[in-house]
Amino acid sequence: MLRDAVIIEVGLNEATPRALNPHVPYSPQECADDARRCAAAGAAVIHWHARDPRSGEQRLGDASLYGQALDRMRDIDALAYPSYPVDSVSLADRFGHYWTLHTHHGLELAPLDVGSVNVVLWDEQTRSFLAVEHLLESAVVSNPLPLTLQALDQISLRDMHPTLTSFDVGMTRTVVLLAQAGKLRPPVFLKIFLSGTWAVGPFPTEAALDFHLHQIPADLDVEWVLVPYALSEPALVERLCRHALARGGGIRVGIGDTPSAYPSHTNAQLVEHAVRWAEEARRPVASAADVRRRFGLRERRCADGADAATRSEP
Repeated sequence: MLRDAVIIEVGLNEATPRALNPHVPYSPQECADDARRCAAAGAAVIHWHARDPRSGEQRLGDASLYGQALDRMRDIDALAYPSYPVDSVSLADRFGHYWTLHTHHGLELAPLDVGSVNVVLWDEQTRSFLAVEHLLESAVVSNPLPLTLQALDQISLRDMHPTLTSFDVGMTRTVVLLAQAGKLRPPVFLKIFLSGTWAVGPFPTEAALDFHLHQIPADLDVEWVLVPYALSEPALVERLCRHALARGGGIRVGIGDTPSAYPSHTNAQLVEHAVRWAEEARRPVASAADVRRRFGLRERRCADGADAATRSEP
């Protein structure tokens, strides 16, 4: 993979309801079909949440729903990875579906948030906080360091590659410290979220992204991807993505991430935008095969016929 190649990731659905965008995929087949269109448009990495096929309710730890989608995605050239439930800090409850998906469905990437956050929801138009009455019992997404270390040990044991999420500058610092402690195998795969309505971390500006990047030592091998999240202005999404491209990073788009900004777009259309922005930045777009080589991943055949990931030399 060329070092200036752009990793384009797509967030298919998150918790977005179809009332905000009618193209949000729910079922495993819908997610797989959408992933196929996004891969054809240029996405190398696919992220999605398991959702009830009819109601769209999140099923974040449902190995069966994730596995059905992964099996249907096996014929496309993309790395796909799930989400996880946050209502427990038990290793098995939080990440147990990863191990099942790796063994039986070939899961290669394991997502991991590296810090706890207070949930703050903000309405920019009314200048008011949202859902305050519900936050006394669910105001914190807890990601304690011991759980992170346990998860990283299990991910390494299975030769998967962690995809790490930073919602605030302190989390980026934690990622650096984890690497310095020998808990991460380079290249580190880091997602930097700049959020709007989900008001976590700094205000979503170019300066905020630069502040994240200033935490990363020059000698640490990092592939980072900007994730504009819960933003309602397409011009801001584009501006942040173009700045990330100019700074050498990858970008994530998706109607799961920014449904209010793109109420009628499909995910594939957003990937096409991302490809065009990369081309205008004069940077090549990385393929999934490029990303696998970069992370030292290769496919093999399991005894049950499922594709699984193991390590190869980058």
